[in-house]
Amino acid sequence: MIRIVLADDHQLFTEGLRALFENDPDVYITAIYHRGAYLLNEIERIKADVLLLDLKMGEPDGLSILNQLAKQNLDLKTIMLSTYSDQFTMLECKQRGARGYLLKNTSKEELKAAINKVMNNETAFEHLNNAPETDEEKFNYCHEKYKLTRREWEVLMLIKKQYTNQMISNSLHLSIYTVETHRKNLMQKLKLKNPVSLFQFIQLHEL
Repeated sequence: MIRIVLADDHQLFTEGLRALFENDPDVYITAIYHRGAYLLNEIERIKADVLLLDLKMGEPDGLSILNQLAKQNLDLKTIMLSTYSDQFTMLECKQRGARGYLLKNTSKEELKAAINKVMNNETAFEHLNNAPETDEEKFNYCHEKYKLTRREWEVLMLIKKQYTNQMISNSLHLSIYTVETHRKNLMQKLKLKNPVSLFQFIQLHEL
């Protein structure tokens, strides 16, 4: 029997899922959480195989929970549940360690198929198209997801090459002050705290 943990801040939704699997001989719901903090406090003690995690789970949200789970290196396979069907969100969840991504209007059969897939060490991203590969596709991803401008993208790509502010200034024919302003805007838009996290962002998204 596959042990499932549900994490969603809408009680009606979790109760609906519980009722859906109540008489299912293959799946057993071991716990339900309506706040991300409660889930993280108990996650190491939970005996479960699969976590069904709401992307917009409150306090903290699903992406933050994915980050924490990756740090703890738990043997728990996470499938994201969401109403958002955009490719950028699905890709980000995959890059942060999710094993699957399902829309909340999916059928029980599709959900069970996804659960079985991740239990067989496969992934379940049926709605995800190919990840952005060209520079232009990657820019469009960052523009839509993080509202980066074309100039901010150019600065980011030079930071990726480990250019100093002076080198960026010379390359783009900008003043040092303008380059520093672009750096600050990048940090704010990407919600990063230091230059190291900026490089980690670049690596995470394979820019």
